[in-house]
Amino acid sequence: MMKNAVEVYVEKAEDGTYWGSTQNIPGGVSAYGQSLEELKLNLLKAFTDYLEVSEDLEEDWLEEVKAMDGFEYNLDIPSFFKLLPIKISAIAKKTGINPSLMRQYATGKANASEERAKQIEKAIHELGEDLLSVSL
Repeated sequence: MMKNAVEVYVEKAEDGTYWGSTQNIPGGVSAYGQSLEELKLNLLKAFTDYLEVSEDLEEDWLEEVKAMDGFEYNLDIPSFFKLLPIKISAIAKKTGINPSLMRQYATGKANASEERAKQIEKAIHELGEDLLSVSL
């Protein structure tokens, strides 16, 4: 997690559209795209417009928001598995969670507790670190 970043909650809709909305700034900013990359570009444009309007209105919180360091994108478990083609059973094995239960989390048929979600997040981050250590 980045400190002092604009938090963006991302969802992938059934039609494949990606939606993002900020969570920790006054008023909020939302955008969408046909891909995650397009969502990020559209959100950056919307955020730039948001800052310009806030500057014109001389909002008292503007400097605090301008000082934020980039965006941090947050997904729920089903959106994560829709977004990335990661084998659910691999994450289940890494976390020690029953593969059937992990599939239920991934499809949204079951909701993970906050503790379980953190366990899954940790396994995903470890997998990312493992992948970053590979050279081809």
